[in-house]
Amino acid sequence: MKAIQIEVDDELLNSIARDKEVQAIGVSQFFSKAARFFLKWKTEYEINKQFERAYSDPHAREEFDREMKEWIEEQVWID
Repeated sequence: MKAIQIEVDDELLNSIARDKEVQAIGVSQFFSKAARFFLKWKTEYEINKQFERAYSDPHAREEFDREMKEWIEEQVWID
């Protein structure tokens, strides 16, 4: 692990430090968890954007719908 120096405005730092969960784990651990959370969120956001771009293309959407229709017809429902 490596120590780093960051600047946080006093109001934000005080708000963070007053939080009971942050008090339990410490401010440094909070920032580590926040950074991991951000990176995970960013990855998921980028994947979602790729899906949106792919399926906003009318030709891709038509192909997807055609393929799904084939699979839906293959389903077997047990009563």
